[in-house]
Amino acid sequence: MQPLTCSMLSLLAIIIFLSNNLTIIIATSRLPLQTNSDSKATNADFIKASCQVTKYADLCFQTLSPYAATININPMELANAALSVSLKSAKSTSKIVRELAKGRDLSMRDGQAVADCLENMSDSVDEIKKSMVEMKDLDGPEFNEKMGNVKTWVSAALTDEDTCMDGFEDNVGKMKEIIRGYIVNVAELTSIALSLISNISST
Repeated sequence: MQPLTCSMLSLLAIIIFLSNNLTIIIATSRLPLQTNSDSKATNADFIKASCQVTKYADLCFQTLSPYAATININPMELANAALSVSLKSAKSTSKIVRELAKGRDLSMRDGQAVADCLENMSDSVDEIKKSMVEMKDLDGPEFNEKMGNVKTWVSAALTDEDTCMDGFEDNVGKMKEIIRGYIVNVAELTSIALSLISNISST
């Protein structure tokens, strides 16, 4: 048997190298790839599971799932999205209440209830805005203090919304029911945001 020459050794090494790498390539090709649809499903599953800590899990998932790509699986982004949805709803509701009261011959009781409600909703909007600003700067040793501020402001916003509803408690008529319906929705969205924020601070 003739001894292996340098060129033959080199050729043998190349063959072994290619054989090993071919095995790796084949094995890798058999691994499941995460598609965009898989990613979306994962994000949606995260939102759905997170919403279970709220009182309104179905509404939570319905309103936040459109933001799945931005939220990803980040609890902080989830809370920010919830605050953003709550803020948009509070602003929209304030506008609707103001428009409903325009050009109407309101009773003194209805007029006062609308005025008080608009003031409460204005305070609610300001408090949600403050909480959103604070949520952008939570890094550092003051995390717990800042999260406490966020929860305080969101809780105050929810109280203002409840106070708006209470103002129509003794009123009668269609306006009460229409306005109350809008305010209830805002309050539920704010409650969702508060629950998601509280869940972050407790973990």
